[in-house]
Amino acid sequence: MQQQQQQRRMFTAALLALVFILAAVSTTEAGKKEKPEKKAKKSDCGEWQWSVCVPTSGDCGLGTREGTRTGAECKQTTKTQKCKIPCNWKKQFGGK
Repeated sequence: MQQQQQQRRMFTAALLALVFILAAVSTTEAGKKEKPEKKAKKSDCGEWQWSVCVPTSGDCGLGTREGTRTGAECKQTTKTQKCKIPCNWKKQFGGK
């Protein structure tokens, strides 16, 4: 009889611990869900608009292109990106 009471106490203690852990996890999850909304409100920057790739030398190979975007609070509104023009592009359009 005493052993059954001890088992019930252990079971009750384990159940209470589980409930406590689940409550702690659910409040942590609720805090994480609020953060993405704040980030969405901060960004008023537009999408990047890219120019065509301009080769560094010749008419193919490595080059650069310029990107711009608009927005009053954008940290960066212009940037340069490396790009590559394939050397067989003329053949695809009927050139020699």
